[in-house]
Amino acid sequence: MKSRSLLPALAGLLLTSLPLCAADGQAVLALPAPFPDDVAARVNASAHGLAGLASPGDEEPWERSPDWQAYQDWINGRWAYLNRVRLNAMRTWSASALGDLRRLGTVYYPFSGPDILYVDTLFPDSKYLLMAGLEPIGTMPDLAQLQQEGRLPAYLTQVQRSLYTVLAASFFKTKDMKNDFSGQVDGILPAMAVFLAHQGYRIDSIRYVTLHGDGSMTEHAPAGANGVEIAYDNGDRDDPRLALYFQVDLGDDGVRKNPGYVNLMRQLGAGVTYLKAASYLLYDDYFSRIRSAILDDSVGLVEDDSGIPYKYLDAKWEVTPYGNYTGPIALFKERYQPDLAAFYAKNIPSPLPFGTGYKFVANQSSILVARKKE
Repeated sequence: MKSRSLLPALAGLLLTSLPLCAADGQAVLALPAPFPDDVAARVNASAHGLAGLASPGDEEPWERSPDWQAYQDWINGRWAYLNRVRLNAMRTWSASALGDLRRLGTVYYPFSGPDILYVDTLFPDSKYLLMAGLEPIGTMPDLAQLQQEGRLPAYLTQVQRSLYTVLAASFFKTKDMKNDFSGQVDGILPAMAVFLAHQGYRIDSIRYVTLHGDGSMTEHAPAGANGVEIAYDNGDRDDPRLALYFQVDLGDDGVRKNPGYVNLMRQLGAGVTYLKAASYLLYDDYFSRIRSAILDDSVGLVEDDSGIPYKYLDAKWEVTPYGNYTGPIALFKERYQPDLAAFYAKNIPSPLPFGTGYKFVANQSSILVARKKE
């Protein structure tokens, strides 16, 4: 049985849109109208509950549940570890190493899955966040309803399983997501809600959409939608952000059939692309279309070695190495880059005080920061 969602009945409430402007003041995308206050309270209470945090309003019944309290102990322990070994260092590093790129306001994160956590940690000033993966969108649960039906313990158990790797390492395992985001937890939306709540954001609206080939979107019922828009803020409704996740195939055949993602990138314009634990897909000719779109439409690129191979960063790019390039893990050993190793040997890399990607131990991780020359 799938979770009881807060959202399907709300479609008629989300038709009004408000402009969200880029750094140059131009309105590029429409921001969904905010939820009514009572709906917003329920959505954010459930988001906090999934994150193991106290409700932002009155105490919720599940907060007195032993099952939720055990879940809270687990996730808060993992979060304390994550802040200590990774997130705090990422915040400090990004402020100094990515300051100019953070001000761009538009971030592309193909092959992201639900990982809004790490991209927001590095780019907390983004106004538009364009994500993509093969995982279903799913629904935002109503924890009060789940508790009334006696299904809360099983639901929290599946959420815990789905978050285990990303909290212990720094990525979701693709093969695990096929199981983790099916069943009661029916997609990536609950995981994104956990990350937004732990990052201190309030969810203002959630709207399901269909992405068309020209990059335009139309509102859609949850069933059959290939995209979702999440509007959120850090407590100031005058400073909104918009995350868009699309369930799309970014291989060449998929982009040929529906080029909406790359066309939306082109419309949003000068942004920075973030690539982490991307399964080395962009090494293959079969992903040449999305690779070209990233190189054409980005003015900045922040990636570990699983992203775009170094050989594609030609004279148009100024590339700065961070950390230590120690090669890929054994599973991807054929993706070793001799030219990247030579680049690291020739150019003294700057320190990288955290682990990221498949090699998530700090002294084994590497990041390239590339800026397109004017």
